[in-house]
Amino acid sequence: MKSSAPTTVGIVTWSTTAPGITSAEIDFGLDTTYGMVAPVDLKRTDYRTVLLGMKPEKAYHFRVVASDGTTTYASEDHLLATGAKNTASLIASFSVSDAAKLARGFFVASFWDGTNAQTPFIFDTDGDVVWWYEPAPAESTDGVAQAKMSADGQSLWLVNEVLAGAPLRRVSIDGLTTQTYENTNASHAVAAVGGDRMVYLDYTAGKGACNPVFEIDSTGVTKLLWTPTNPPLVLGTFPSCHANALRYSLKEDEITYSDLLQDVVVLDRAGNVKWTLAGRVNGGNSAWGGRQHGHQLTDDSVIIFANNGAGTDQAQAVEFGLDGSEKRRFASNGSASNFGDVQRLANGNTVITYGTSLQEVDASDALLLEVKGSGTFGYVEFRESLYGLPLDIQQ
Repeated sequence: MKSSAPTTVGIVTWSTTAPGITSAEIDFGLDTTYGMVAPVDLKRTDYRTVLLGMKPEKAYHFRVVASDGTTTYASEDHLLATGAKNTASLIASFSVSDAAKLARGFFVASFWDGTNAQTPFIFDTDGDVVWWYEPAPAESTDGVAQAKMSADGQSLWLVNEVLAGAPLRRVSIDGLTTQTYENTNASHAVAAVGGDRMVYLDYTAGKGACNPVFEIDSTGVTKLLWTPTNPPLVLGTFPSCHANALRYSLKEDEITYSDLLQDVVVLDRAGNVKWTLAGRVNGGNSAWGGRQHGHQLTDDSVIIFANNGAGTDQAQAVEFGLDGSEKRRFASNGSASNFGDVQRLANGNTVITYGTSLQEVDASDALLLEVKGSGTFGYVEFRESLYGLPLDIQQ
């Protein structure tokens, strides 16, 4: 299946007469100080390199820099013009309260409901949409619960939000090709675990209690990692067997798994349960209201997005120490009866994604950034760069 590349994506091919090149990169930016760097894979035909993160309707400078380990070679400066911005109004408002404290980078986002729910997109910390994908009419009409870059940076994986599940999709980062994995029936969440490999939540009926975790690579080969064995319970109209979020941390080499009304479970890569958050917190999941979605395992804590119980839109991020002690409750500056996400950044800031807004707060919980979209946000990932490993799996 073919798609049109976003007008903000540049594709550079080049050659050199210099012998023995061992490394190369493309420097690019709005002027000849450049400021952005795209690594070159020397194994690719014509050293094909994709330039990402560029704003629409701008003139970009770029040059190729290559080295043989002793001598560095640089091409002359070239110009590349980006095209028109996406016609969809993806960002409704973008408000910065303290630019000096704001982390610089990109947000990989999607809407699971509402206007433009079929268009996963990436926007930068100036509020400019720098990448998007417009699906073909024959593709899924469900909202995109999560758009997640692979660890090798070559693909964006898309998962729907409907409880019936649907095939995973993979979009090449240049936007030119897509692949649909008909052998999968995924919903809610997908996470990068290294290279082209991802893990996802399977929603196929009859695969055991709750929703198992599978691993998949870009060729479509899948492997079962873990099937929950807790018997399903019922609370109100929601079965407790409702997996809704998934994350991977390379440093701990652990996968974290959220079941809406029960717990956050920590698994090793072999699929063994190491511990659960409700098992460590005094009062169990009632300590955060018994309902959670997005979460993150850090070096010394677990941060969760607590929806604070069925039937209410009030929501907040809560942080627990690894011993189960409560470390922090963030101010509730939004609502989300469904979804909601959290992410601790390298500078100590925290991104909190509510239903209709994404916010970044500093270590003192002061609001630095608020973004409102034209739809209801799914899970959102902040990246300092669109190249290299995501923050979750950097060492």
